[in-house]
Amino acid sequence: MTDTRSDRILLTGATGFIGRQVLRNLPADADIHCTTRKTGGADVGTWHNIDLRSSDACAALIDTLKPDILIHCAWTTAHGAFWHDPQNAAWLEAGMALFDAFVRQGGRRIVACGTCAEYSGHSTAPRREDETIEPGQIPFPYGRAKFALLQHLRSLDVSHAWVRIFNAYGESEDPRRLVPSVLRALTAGEPALCSSGTQIRDFLDVRDLGSAIARLGASDLEGVVNLGSGEHKTIAEIVETLGGIIKRPDLVRLGALRDREGEPHLLVPDITRQTKELGFVPRITLLRGLADATKASLEKN
Repeated sequence: MTDTRSDRILLTGATGFIGRQVLRNLPADADIHCTTRKTGGADVGTWHNIDLRSSDACAALIDTLKPDILIHCAWTTAHGAFWHDPQNAAWLEAGMALFDAFVRQGGRRIVACGTCAEYSGHSTAPRREDETIEPGQIPFPYGRAKFALLQHLRSLDVSHAWVRIFNAYGESEDPRRLVPSVLRALTAGEPALCSSGTQIRDFLDVRDLGSAIARLGASDLEGVVNLGSGEHKTIAEIVETLGGIIKRPDLVRLGALRDREGEPHLLVPDITRQTKELGFVPRITLLRGLADATKASLEKN
């Protein structure tokens, strides 16, 4: 008799900034299971209260569920602190144990969230997935831990995609990050203090990011995939756009803060694999995404 059941998908980090958007974009007919350390979650799927850093608890959950697809978004994400957070090591171990348990029980595909912080050094061109990366040259423990998890994933006999995320923004973003912090100041009629703003980045609305990650789960695309908008803007352009939307450009204070030491001038993705192989083109322009973020900020305040 043919097994006709829908794919069983296990999503970690499902209440997080990115994970909640992935959840919204998973196939409607999938058997969705989500992990959380909080008391509740969305109405979609079956929720499991678990600390993923417990390898025994992870193994038990995997053995019980026997998921076909694992989408791993969970990690330590405290704003500003995660770059050097000692918990990066714990999350590396947790990810390795989770992947091992998944493969042991016959799981078919893993999609996991990496980071642009895996790319080392400075570049005058968009970063490519096939670049050679020297772990010792990755400047932050966060990036080193993520890259180590990728190396472990590559050693396993399982279909997988590794997402390199650059600058996501939008719904439920930490209020201390660039876009919400600037909006908070501007809507309060206060100066928005910024660095020089000359840094060039790629900002992708988190709604598009979640959609792309969900699509990767259903695809057979292998290896590292950069995700981005393809719109390369200076930080100054982002902040000045917000000032224009709020109609308070006079409150933007570029150069009021020092640039971070060692910060690359250009850090943007080559998204050829995203557009050509995954077939994903973001639907939300930067202007629309920033306008939506502004509207949400005004409604909140």
